[in-house]
Amino acid sequence: MASYLMNCWYVAAYSRDVTRKPLARTLLGEPLVLYRMQGGDPAVLYDRCPHRFAPLSLGKLVGDEIECGYHGLRFSQAGNCTRNPHSSAIPKAARVRAYPTVERGGFIWYWPGDVERADRSLIPDFGFLDDPAHFSVVRGYIHVACSYQVVVDNLLDLSHTPFLHPQFRSDEVSAEAMLAATTSKLFREESRIFAYRLIEDLPVPAWRREAFDIKPGPVDTRLHMTWYPPALLYFDSGACPKGAREREGFCAPAAHCITPETEVTSHYFHASARNSRLNDPEFDTVHLGFLEAAFIGQDEPMLVAVQTRMGTTADLFALQPVLLSGDGAAVAARRLLDRMITKEVNQAAADKSRSLVPTAILPLSR
Repeated sequence: MASYLMNCWYVAAYSRDVTRKPLARTLLGEPLVLYRMQGGDPAVLYDRCPHRFAPLSLGKLVGDEIECGYHGLRFSQAGNCTRNPHSSAIPKAARVRAYPTVERGGFIWYWPGDVERADRSLIPDFGFLDDPAHFSVVRGYIHVACSYQVVVDNLLDLSHTPFLHPQFRSDEVSAEAMLAATTSKLFREESRIFAYRLIEDLPVPAWRREAFDIKPGPVDTRLHMTWYPPALLYFDSGACPKGAREREGFCAPAAHCITPETEVTSHYFHASARNSRLNDPEFDTVHLGFLEAAFIGQDEPMLVAVQTRMGTTADLFALQPVLLSGDGAAVAARRLLDRMITKEVNQAAADKSRSLVPTAILPLSR
């Protein structure tokens, strides 16, 4: 079975990385080229000239068009060939696929499926990314040598935190005590999974309390994760004294956007915000360092090792995993995604079958 959901939005790049210089990137196993037009809008094309199959990303931009560096054919952002320097005629087959794009929240989003179904309202609302009055944001990127679903599994099961990330708990609190103080709930909806986690009445680690100006004393720490298919996650993280409103405490919402590169490699974009120490570039570096110490130094090596042991299979359940209480959200997400992919594949097959049915020949009227 296909392992990618096609009719959905994926993050192709950060806005900051897409310029007037063509950028080559493999997404969902396909070579793509990203660039900006003169007015600033992003464009995403299939990165292969239909003539001799040279990468268009090795060419150059001429106005809003990309010129193949091999034989000079030019293509518009819509994928149409606009210039053939070898003849006044343009071959009918001289076109490349163009993908719908949206720029929002500092991301370039692209839609790899049916163009007619590209609905920008389906992009999750990460409003905190565009709210400088209340949040400062740091952004990071990791190229991970594992399946995008393995990354999602890791984010949806935060019960690994006290073991893989011991720095996120106080020295006086054991991993078992942290798990015992955690209330977990799972909510399933038609097209998303919400994992509720609340760690009650435990102190915040001293380094984190001092860094983010969190008041001393026990707090309720929330680690809520909302998953949107196929691999977009809104992480509502924060801490506040019992009975206080969440906005009155420390808030650190984050967007985790994972896009498959291949079956066993992934692009991992993470953008994390905070409502303390705003407009502090020096602390932005410190904040990003906290995150990368966890993501790159701890999560990534473990996820790569997990993928190595899993092999190339995309079907976790075929390996008959032992399931623990914290696996509910990850399992629910995998099963929902499997259903969505199966439905999409079956619909595409049905549409293709209908298109092959010959039109009935009616008798001529007398």
